[in-house]
Amino acid sequence: MLDISYSPYWLILCLSLGLGYAFLLYNKHKGPWKPIWNKVLFVLRTIAITLIAYLLLEPFLNIRRTESEDSNIVFLIDDSESVNEGDDNFNKTFSSILQLKEKLEDEKGVHIPILNLKGDIITSSDSLEGFQKSSPLNQSLKNISDLIDEALISRVVLFSDGIYNQGISPDYYAFPFELSTVGLGDTVQKKDVVLKEIRYNKVAYQGNEFPIEVDILQSGFENQVGRVKLLKEGKTIDQEVINFIGDDNLSTVQFLVSADDFGFQSYTVRVEALEGEFIQENNSKNAYVNIIEGKKKILFLAPYPHPDIKALTASLDQNTNYEYELNIASVNKKQLKNIAEYDLAILFHLPNRNNVFISEIRKIANANIPIWFVNGPNMAFNIHNEVNKSTELRPSAEVDEAFAYINPKFDLFQLENEKQEIQSKLPPVYLPYVKHQFHPLAQSFMMKRVGNVKTQQPIFVFYKDDQTRQATLLAQNFRVWRMVEYLNTESYDFFDSWVSKTIQYLTANNKRDLFKVFPIKDAFLDNEMIKFNVELYNEVFDRIFDVPIRLILKNEKDSILNYEFTPDRLKPNFDLGTLAEGVYDYTAIGNLQGVNYTSSGQFVVDQFDIEKQNLKANFNLLRRVAQKNNGKFYKVDELSSLESDLMANDYPKVLNGESEVIPITQNIIPYIIILILLFSEWFIRRFFGSY
Repeated sequence: MLDISYSPYWLILCLSLGLGYAFLLYNKHKGPWKPIWNKVLFVLRTIAITLIAYLLLEPFLNIRRTESEDSNIVFLIDDSESVNEGDDNFNKTFSSILQLKEKLEDEKGVHIPILNLKGDIITSSDSLEGFQKSSPLNQSLKNISDLIDEALISRVVLFSDGIYNQGISPDYYAFPFELSTVGLGDTVQKKDVVLKEIRYNKVAYQGNEFPIEVDILQSGFENQVGRVKLLKEGKTIDQEVINFIGDDNLSTVQFLVSADDFGFQSYTVRVEALEGEFIQENNSKNAYVNIIEGKKKILFLAPYPHPDIKALTASLDQNTNYEYELNIASVNKKQLKNIAEYDLAILFHLPNRNNVFISEIRKIANANIPIWFVNGPNMAFNIHNEVNKSTELRPSAEVDEAFAYINPKFDLFQLENEKQEIQSKLPPVYLPYVKHQFHPLAQSFMMKRVGNVKTQQPIFVFYKDDQTRQATLLAQNFRVWRMVEYLNTESYDFFDSWVSKTIQYLTANNKRDLFKVFPIKDAFLDNEMIKFNVELYNEVFDRIFDVPIRLILKNEKDSILNYEFTPDRLKPNFDLGTLAEGVYDYTAIGNLQGVNYTSSGQFVVDQFDIEKQNLKANFNLLRRVAQKNNGKFYKVDELSSLESDLMANDYPKVLNGESEVIPITQNIIPYIIILILLFSEWFIRRFFGSY
C-alpha cells in the first residue's frame, strides 16, 4: 500500500500545484498546435508537477508479506542433577517423550522443540549427559518467549521434579502461554543425611575466634547417632556427636575456631556416613574464611532520624567486618576528635541548609576519607558540589517516583544474577526530578527506570581518583526495597549485598599502581567463570595495552596452572574459565617499559552442590504452576493421558505477517516516469515548432 507520513490532504495540495502550474501555461491556446494537443500538454504538465510535489512528501510503499507457520508445543526438560539422582528411570522417560514428540508431529502437523533448562534444543538422550548444577525453573520458562514467538506457542509442557533452587518460585509468575506439568522423580523422602547449610563470616580478624555453624537434616535415621567433624588440611581439629531425634529433624552444630593464620583459610565440615545412606556427596561442605588484621571504621552522620538510616544500619549490623559510629545531630550529636581514624564517612542528607556537621564534612573532605553521599531534601548545593567530586546537584524541590535497575556495563563489582532479578521486582523509590551533572569518570551502578523504559539517567554513581573514592546515591525511601524483598524472599540478600559491596569498594586500598591484575571478586563457584581485571599504566598514568602477561595459579595441593594473555582495547580483561574447588594463590608477571612488575593475591573457588541438598520431588508446586497457567498436572506414569489430551486438540497453522516499508524516493521508476512526461511535453512542443 502506498502511503505518506503526512495527512492525505497534502495530496490535494500536490494536485493543486500541478493544476495551477499547467493552467498558467496552457489556460489559453497560444501555440501552433491544435486545441486537442493543448489539452494533452496540460495533462502531461499537471501529472509531472503533481508527481514531483508528491515525491517531496517522501512517500513509501508498505508491503505486508504473510506466511503460515506450524504451531509449537514446547517440551521443557528439567535436566538438573536432582532429576538425574532422584529418578532411576529418567532415560526411559525421555525415550517416551521422544516417541510422543514424533507421534504428534506426524499426526498433528505440529512442531515440538525439546528444550533443556539453558534453552538448548535436545534431539537425543546423548544431549542430556551433562546435567545442570541448578534448577532455575522460573527463568527457563520465561526464556521460552525469547526463543520462540509467543504467537506460535500453542502449549508448553514442563517435565520436572518441581525442585527449584535458583531465582524465584515458578508459581509466583503467570506465563503468557498455557502450561502443563509432568512430575518426575520420587515424592518419598529417601534415607539420607544432608549437611543442609553452613554459616560463617567470610572475613575474620587475626587473634579472634569465629563461629562455623552447620544445619544437618536427616531422614530415615531416627534415634541414631551421627558424628560431625571440622577439618583443616585434612586433619580433624574439632568434632561433635549429635542424636537424631526424628525424621526431617534439623540439628544445628557450632564450632568455635581460632583465627591464627593469615589470608584465606579452608575448613571442611563433614558428617560421617551412615549405613544405608542414599547419597553421601551431600555430607560435607567447605568454609573459606579470609583472616585479616582489623575492622573498618565507619562514621555515619545524619541531621535527623530517618527510616532509611535504620535500613542501612541493619545491613551494617550483618557484617562484623564493619564498626560504625552513628551520629545524629538532633538526637545525639557528639564531638568528633580524630577524623583520620575512620575508613569511610556516610553523609546522610548532608550537607544541608542548616549547616549541620559543616566543619566535620570539610575535615573529612580535606583528609581524603572515602565518602558515601546519600542525598535528600534541603541539601546545601554549594557545599555539596564543593566536596562531591562526582555529582553536581542542581536545585529542585520536586521528586519523581520511579524504579531502579542495575547498569549492565558497571564493572567495579558484581551482583549475582539472582539478586539482580530480585531488584527488578522491587517497588519504586523517590528520585530527583531534575537531571544532575555527573563527572565523566563516574561509573553508574543503578539507573532510573520509568515503567518498562530503562533510561540512561544515573541514580547511584561511583568515582575514584588518585586521592580518594566516593559514591553518590540519589534515591530516597529505599528502605522499602529491604522490606519488600523480605516479604517476597524471606531474606535481605539483595539489599545487604549492594550495601556491603558499596562499603567494601569504598574502603578498599586506593593505591594506584602501574601494574594491577586482580580477580573481579574474592570468591567464585566451581561452575562460574573466573575473571581477572587488568589495569596497566605508563608513568603518567595513561592506560596502556598489548603487554604480554603471565598468570600463575597455585592451589592448596601445590598444583600449578600457567596462563598467558595479552590485553587489548577490545578485550582488556582475562577470562580463565572454571576451576576446581579450593583456595588459589595467584601471581601475575609483566614487563612495562623494560621493568618487571608483579601483582599477587588470593581467591577462592567454592563447590556448588545445591542440587544434592534436596532430592524429594515437589509435585504440589507443579500442580500450582499448571493450575495458574490453565494447564494440567500429570505424573510420569500418566504420559498416556498427556498424549490423549494433546492428540484431542487441533493445531492450525499460524499466519505470520511481516511489514516492509520501501521509500519510493529510493526507486528509479518515479524519476523515469517524470522524465518521460517532461520529455513528451518537450517533444510535442518542439514537433510543432515551439519551445
